[in-house]
Amino acid sequence: MGGVAGGPLMGRRIVVTRQAERAAALSNKLEALGAQPILCPTIKIIPPASCVEMDTAISQIEAYRWVIFPSTNSVQSVFQRMLETGIPTNRLSEVPAAAVGPTTQRALEARGATVAHIPDEYSAERLGETLDPVVDERILVMRADIGEPTLGEILTRRGAQVDEVVAYRTVTQPPPVIAVMELKRGVDALTFTSPSTVRGFLELGPGWRNLTAGVMIATIGPLTSAAVRKVGLKVQVEADEHTMEGLVSALVTEFTGKAGK
Repeated sequence: MGGVAGGPLMGRRIVVTRQAERAAALSNKLEALGAQPILCPTIKIIPPASCVEMDTAISQIEAYRWVIFPSTNSVQSVFQRMLETGIPTNRLSEVPAAAVGPTTQRALEARGATVAHIPDEYSAERLGETLDPVVDERILVMRADIGEPTLGEILTRRGAQVDEVVAYRTVTQPPPVIAVMELKRGVDALTFTSPSTVRGFLELGPGWRNLTAGVMIATIGPLTSAAVRKVGLKVQVEADEHTMEGLVSALVTEFTGKAGK
């Protein structure tokens, strides 16, 4: 599907590696600016191997001073589990929630939760640094199985009693055949929105590196950039604001700058 005629990304073929269920948050924004998004999901989200810890934490949710959601995936997973087990979702409105950024905040508020804190910089590390009060407070972190331990470590150092519960698992998957065909036709940019999307891209097989030759690589933030560099690739674009909007804005700035030269 082609993009909007005359947009700042007109004609640019930009690869979206997010999981299929959440790709629209980025691909729709790209398309609105004239780009042709190439959907190439390299990860998928599945439930935890066991939901016992999550069920226990949810059943005693009132015991916590804060419940932290580091991603929209954690929001979706927790609320889905509550629906599956018959626990009223309005119980989460009784405890202040902290969200890593505005997208996660909107996901929580859409489900009736009260978001009392988001950091001034949209990262888990900054969330851990700015949350208050935390000293001697019980805090529940609804994390991914491969989530960075930084958030819990920072809160613990600041004096909090932290329970980290796996709310979902992120698994890599080979991109679909049609996506690989589009990659071989040639693309202008590859976008990565988490370290796991980078790892999943490697499942293209031995020839994955050839598909990146001459292609701009854009990431949502420093952690993802580090994952890209770890596999020997160069990051040309990193979003200043670590959101889908920030990533799109960075792409526009880069492409319009190139066009003006």
